[in-house]
Amino acid sequence: MSAYSSTYSGKEAVITTKHEKGKLVAPAFQKILGLQLSECNVDTDTLGTFTGEIERKQSPRETVLVKARLGIEKSGVSIGIASEGSIGADPYIPFINSDLEMMAFVDVEDDIEIVETLRSTEIVTATKIIHPQEDLTEFLQRADFPNHKLIVRTQKRPTTFCVKGIDDEYSLRKAINSVKNEDPDGVVVIESDLRAHCSPSRQKIISELSAKLATRINQRCPECHAPGWGVVTYVNGVPCSACKRISENAIKEEVLGCSKCLHQQSGKIIANSLDPSRCDWCNP
Repeated sequence: MSAYSSTYSGKEAVITTKHEKGKLVAPAFQKILGLQLSECNVDTDTLGTFTGEIERKQSPRETVLVKARLGIEKSGVSIGIASEGSIGADPYIPFINSDLEMMAFVDVEDDIEIVETLRSTEIVTATKIIHPQEDLTEFLQRADFPNHKLIVRTQKRPTTFCVKGIDDEYSLRKAINSVKNEDPDGVVVIESDLRAHCSPSRQKIISELSAKLATRINQRCPECHAPGWGVVTYVNGVPCSACKRISENAIKEEVLGCSKCLHQQSGKIIANSLDPSRCDWCNP
């Protein structure tokens, strides 16, 4: 084991989870920070579910911070970690889904909150409205079933009935018939189960994010020396290399900041000019 520069070496933290995230997150925090991580089982479904029975009332950032503090309150440990995923259409690449994962680190003793994010298109997600006797071969291949588990649910939101964690064809057909009988119109939706313990592709993204967050915690603010120095926002507005007009949504550079003293400074330049294919005017 290497010597840790982190002030968290040997300290204890909890990850608030209902879906076995501890094994995904603990290795990076142990390796990078020397922080000992254990699971705190809390019913985080009360804050919102992928299947829609309970709608998420707060933003992803607010939700992940609430999760981390729930673990602190339940365990009595002063450091809490939690993650929250939002999966849907990618905002930058047409016709592709992506997973935006957020992970929070809360240290109540030192009054520190750090939230790191990671967006990835390497997420397996599939959904389909089906008929009870429909051939599902192509869909199941696309959904990487049974490696990735499935959910069968009613169509209307909020969801009135669903079967989760399906990983064999017998259970799948049984669930389809059950949901058909529960839906007033007999409509059945089959989709990827995106809970962490049911989605290997999401597990990989969460593991990558845990390393990114732990690395950030190890970076000190140049002003107050608090942990967690890193990217806090971006400067937008990049001129097109052809027409020279500025696309306001294009990211120009990173802004680095401290989560405690709020000191900020310019970070890495992302782009000095924009390809015409991405210009709001050349390619509207």
